[in-house]
Amino acid sequence: MKALPRSTIIEASAGTGKTHSLAARLIALMEAGVEPSRIVALTFSRAAAGEIFARFVEMLADGAKERPGYVGYLRRVIAQQHLSLIGTLDSFLLRLVRLFPLEMGLESSVDIMPEFASAMQSAKVSFSILRRTDAEAKKIFADAFARAMDGECVRSFVASFRDFVKTWHESCLDYADDAAWGEPARIWPDGSFALATAEDLASAARAMRDFRPDDKKWSELAETIAGFRGAFGAPKGYLKKLIETESLPETGPIEFSFNRKDVFFNGDEANALRRGLGAMLGFAVRKKLELAKGVRRLIAEYEKEYSVRVRNKGRLVFADVSRLVAKLDLSKRLDIEYRLDSRIDAWALDEFQDTSREQWKALSNLIGEAAQNPGDRSVFIVGDRKQAIYGWRNGDVEIFAREIASGAYEVDSLVKSYRFGPAVTEAINRVFASGRLSADFPEWKCPVHKAAHADRTGLVQKVEAATAAMESFVDPVYNALKAVDPSARGISAAILVRGNKFGEYLASELKRRGLEGVVWEGETKAVDTPALNAFLDLVELADHPGDAKAYRHFATTPLAKAMHPGGLPSAEALSCAMAGEFAAKGLVRVLRDLRAALPEASEEAWNVATEERFGEMLRAAGEFENVRDGSMGVSAFLGFLASRTRRCVAEKGRIKVVTIHRSKGLGFDYVVLPLYEPKSLDGAKRSALSGEGWIMPDPGAAVAKRVPVLAEAAKARDSREWLEALCVYYVAMTRAKRSMTIVVSPPSQSARRFSDYVRECLPDEIGDRKWHLGLPQADPGAESLAEDAGTHSFVRAPREKTRRRLPSSLFRSGMSAGEFFAPDPKRLVAIRKGVEEHAHLAAIEWWPDAPTEELREAFTKPEGFVELWREKPYETYADGVWESGVFDRVVFTKHGARVYDFKRTRPKRGESPEAFKARLEAAYRGQLESYRNAISRLTGISLDCISARIVPV
Repeated sequence: MKALPRSTIIEASAGTGKTHSLAARLIALMEAGVEPSRIVALTFSRAAAGEIFARFVEMLADGAKERPGYVGYLRRVIAQQHLSLIGTLDSFLLRLVRLFPLEMGLESSVDIMPEFASAMQSAKVSFSILRRTDAEAKKIFADAFARAMDGECVRSFVASFRDFVKTWHESCLDYADDAAWGEPARIWPDGSFALATAEDLASAARAMRDFRPDDKKWSELAETIAGFRGAFGAPKGYLKKLIETESLPETGPIEFSFNRKDVFFNGDEANALRRGLGAMLGFAVRKKLELAKGVRRLIAEYEKEYSVRVRNKGRLVFADVSRLVAKLDLSKRLDIEYRLDSRIDAWALDEFQDTSREQWKALSNLIGEAAQNPGDRSVFIVGDRKQAIYGWRNGDVEIFAREIASGAYEVDSLVKSYRFGPAVTEAINRVFASGRLSADFPEWKCPVHKAAHADRTGLVQKVEAATAAMESFVDPVYNALKAVDPSARGISAAILVRGNKFGEYLASELKRRGLEGVVWEGETKAVDTPALNAFLDLVELADHPGDAKAYRHFATTPLAKAMHPGGLPSAEALSCAMAGEFAAKGLVRVLRDLRAALPEASEEAWNVATEERFGEMLRAAGEFENVRDGSMGVSAFLGFLASRTRRCVAEKGRIKVVTIHRSKGLGFDYVVLPLYEPKSLDGAKRSALSGEGWIMPDPGAAVAKRVPVLAEAAKARDSREWLEALCVYYVAMTRAKRSMTIVVSPPSQSARRFSDYVRECLPDEIGDRKWHLGLPQADPGAESLAEDAGTHSFVRAPREKTRRRLPSSLFRSGMSAGEFFAPDPKRLVAIRKGVEEHAHLAAIEWWPDAPTEELREAFTKPEGFVELWREKPYETYADGVWESGVFDRVVFTKHGARVYDFKRTRPKRGESPEAFKARLEAAYRGQLESYRNAISRLTGISLDCISARIVPV
């Protein structure tokens, strides 16, 4: 094997070919003699991993035309595809955990829980703690909860507790040392900050009362200090001015302006004021440290139980996976890493800016070892700090910065973009590279971008919404799209938004105004139609007869009138009846029976979309029944359903409304970016403060900016949040290939919004206003007009919505497949016997002496016999209907075909043979007609020559 390429880090701006560079590196490694199975290539998402592999294979295939050796490389890649280590960081770490479960402290095999299962396990752990009978354990838990709630009275313990778990569980795992929570010495090891008690506040207030007895504002301040309980709230009087002041002098006089008058405190007055404010700060910090201790103790009780009951059993969420690897005992970890290191020659990491702290802890030893062995091992890292938008998932862009500064890598950068043309490039440079952003946010670094396609026409347009309200953005977005008309001209177009709520609203409003081709491409609730709420009301009432809201709502629905035409029974009676139904029949069957009880509805009340959602609800119910255990009531289905989302995907040629996060990695000819900003850049929700080995709840800006160490921690936290917000907007503005319309909010008087920077940096227009007029009209089969260098677009016809019919399963047992798992023993026995009888009959070719006339007819070889089908599955598609089924027995002759369908059924008591035969023909007429039509479509035999009948067995 040749010497491997030197370890390299590339910081690649948007559209500069990160994936192409990574695929080229994989080829270079193969040219150096590295087997594909000894290369680990990891990225952030499954889609990106698929793109890396596709580009890798594509470049090998293209290169094989000129370099015959690439044919061999391509064959090796394909031959070793099942050993490929191209994937996501999470999947690689999950593979490690599954390979070494015992070393990870797991008792059994590993299973990644879906969101609903995780929430249910969390609820079980919570209730398990509540059910403890040990008095000391209860006392510990009650004390911890009181501290965590900071003495507040809560209406719902369970809801409050689960909120705390959701907020603090991850942090408690990150900061596993008890001393990290609420120990002042960990934050101020030199003792430079003094905490205060209520007695200190009272003493400081008494000292202030010796001064300025005639100054009412001074007296109010003294009383405020005496009654201070840890939160500044909305300060008034002198306190408001003092809080607004950035800092107070440590010695000497204190002066400020109040009600347009200069206020001056000198000597002992100033010292008393400093003492009072210091006591307030010390008391506020003490309260937060007590809260930190309470949170830690509370979550520690939860984590102890959760670890035993859930995680150690192998039931994990993805966040658990990286932590399990990262916290391994040193001896076990070294053993595992040695085994891995011996079979990995090279690493390639994409989207490195999104790597989380836990992921890096788990992999850093292996990657660091490879980077420090040039020639024998190789590491290739590519990413972009300007696109670090996953901090909320624990992504830590500082890892990228530290690796760049480590000196272990050759460092390069890419700034020539193959995605956007000159107009978009100029706009990006004006806002992000040369504008005021760098002055206001010194940590923001952005190189000057260059456009690879210098001749590409385009336009960047800036327009202003009438107000900052959501509805004010509809008109400018509508007008911009109407002017360009992307669908008619074959231009790929997208509207990029920050959140789902705004995206769904914008899509619905644009459709309402008649704009064609607009699709909200995001996640919505699996069941999002009001027509199905009546079904869910009954599910809720089955477990909770006291739910008056569900009962009152159900009473107004058509389902209530159909079920109880004589009047609705009481909530208790209805609950009892439904609980019995669900227990006896199961969720799926009852929901289907309820649907059958509805009268024929108008298109507006129950249309095709409603029926589709109902089908999704039935499928969800079947899945829920499979995961449900004895601890779950039927109403747990509501939580299960709420956790399910359906992904809306727009076809080519549609105008996509998509969140900025989901647009990452994509490019569009035309982008509309409505800057609806309900929060300013510095108005993000304040998370906890943390430092080296400590963490505490946010004490508020008034406290943090005046307390040593906390001020630095607050500045670092705010900087991270601001930078991530800027990264989101950078991603948004770099999705456009040709043209972009930015809709800015009106100027803000007090808050810093991204709109203000765009308004300041950009003129009303950059580029050619008629950029789109010279483009060809839309061709349904054409590829996108402007693709990134080295990529291909795959054209697909618009997706048809296909209904699927299952005549065999629908009529054979009267049940869907999901209902075979119903807990009714008699039903299960009957189903099993039916399956056995069908298998027995399928094994018989001819049986002329069968016991009944119907069986003899089916199993006697006819004159002119041609072919016999037994238990023959089939698929047909006609008139938009996809049909799947199984023929029990079909006998073909030169005159036609006859279908026999076996039913395990008997005449009712006292029923004549003629009546029994007539009943069967009526019950299964639809199924038999489906079989006749299917035979005709499959064989071309005329329907007149095909007969079908039911054979009782």
